Amino acid sequence: MKLRRIIQVAVFILVLSISIGHTFEEAGNPIPFLSTASVHAVCPFGGVVSIYEFFISGSYVKKIHESSFILMFIVFFLAIIMGPVFCGWICPFGTFQEWISKIGRRIFKKRFNTFIPYKIDKYLRFIRYFVLVMVIVKTAQTAELMFADIDPYYALFNIWSDEVAITAYIALFIVTVLSLFVERPFCKYACPYGALLGITNTFKFFKIERRESTCINCKLCDKKCPMNIPLSNIKRSMNHQCITCLECTSEAACPKENTLVLAFKKVVLKSRSVGIIALAAFIVGIGGTMILNLWQTETSKVPAKYTTKELADQYNPADIRGSYSLQDIENAFGVPVEDLAKAFNIITDNPGSFLIKGLEDLYSVSEEYEVGTDSVRFFVALYKDLPYTPESTTRLLNPAKSILKDKISDDLLVSVAVILDQEPVSHEEVEEVFLIKGKTTFREVNEEGVTVEQIKTIVGSVPENMNLSIRDYANENNIEFETIKTELQALIDK
Repeated sequence: MKLRRIIQVAVFILVLSISIGHTFEEAGNPIPFLSTASVHAVCPFGGVVSIYEFFISGSYVKKIHESSFILMFIVFFLAIIMGPVFCGWICPFGTFQEWISKIGRRIFKKRFNTFIPYKIDKYLRFIRYFVLVMVIVKTAQTAELMFADIDPYYALFNIWSDEVAITAYIALFIVTVLSLFVERPFCKYACPYGALLGITNTFKFFKIERRESTCINCKLCDKKCPMNIPLSNIKRSMNHQCITCLECTSEAACPKENTLVLAFKKVVLKSRSVGIIALAAFIVGIGGTMILNLWQTETSKVPAKYTTKELADQYNPADIRGSYSLQDIENAFGVPVEDLAKAFNIITDNPGSFLIKGLEDLYSVSEEYEVGTDSVRFFVALYKDLPYTPESTTRLLNPAKSILKDKISDDLLVSVAVILDQEPVSHEEVEEVFLIKGKTTFREVNEEGVTVEQIKTIVGSVPENMNLSIRDYANENNIEFETIKTELQALIDK
């Protein structure tokens, strides 16, 4: 099974390099020849959890792109033919678990992978279907990657990042420790994608078959199966846990030739054929969509437009994201890169490539006020004379005010708060009055006395996730944030 291991190592290195490339790109130091895609963009499960969002809105769940959909179709195609080949041959997190299990096998020898009695273990395997349903439902309700906060795969390939939730690190630690005792514990008990692909084992074309006429009942197939499937007493395996690794077959474990095989009618697939078919599917699928310009691993930097009739053709500064570069903002709003760079004191040989989320590192001024992404939104709105209400903590720099003096009225210019020109509002003063900000959640508004019915009247429905920020809800549902904010604030101030 040398080919399977070569493919596993190659894919693991590929995904690791993609993650490293993305990390350096996010820091503003892209590495030539390395992809800048995120790990989410090259995960086929992202396509699965985006299906609902795509059909109701034509968009994807946050952090998911066209590439995830394409990979999802490729993996499903392979699964219909040969089962969860992705799990057994491609998935880098499955590979990681196998590597850790090699250590456990040396420690515990014959006891390894047998600690849990089969009578109990076979029922524990269905936990991952509960996880699958939970993830799909919650993601459909919130349009966010709900699994990311507990995803050990994401934690593994972003272990150096400060964007990974502590719960994901805990999940990674637990899986790593369990892998010393159990082969592929995450695959068996928790992986939602493995659960979905496992269903194809019941109707795939090529199945693991045991030919009774030559079987000597040595049970080596049972011992070698990483998923603990009892193969020695069945004629054809349709077990939902099979990962088509072929470690049980006559090529690897079974001592009798052509006794345990992957077959469809009279056609037998050898491991080399499985590897070639899998590689061909990915090469043709990804290569073909690249040629057709369908392969996208990053969100197009095109902000949403206003929903009001008067401004229907204008892009809304509220939808500017921290991942936007200064060049992206010029392309969308027509604000020259030179003015943006001057306004925020950005000194670089290539200001257009500067990502605005980098402002938060440049200007870590105070917890009470800040220069960051919202400052750029506010500056662009003033520059283009577009409506926008900034956060109460948002500030601009002196150069920004000097650029705006020919763009806005003197009265408005005086009211613009800038660093050094105006002292920030004291913490005590802010505490006296609850002010709705973009980061304010519906739960916080509810706790300030606004009833659920009042929220429903203003926004049209009660968000399933009350911890969702009001700004994110407005952007996701194409509603003006300022309108919601004003009406909710009025209720709080009564």
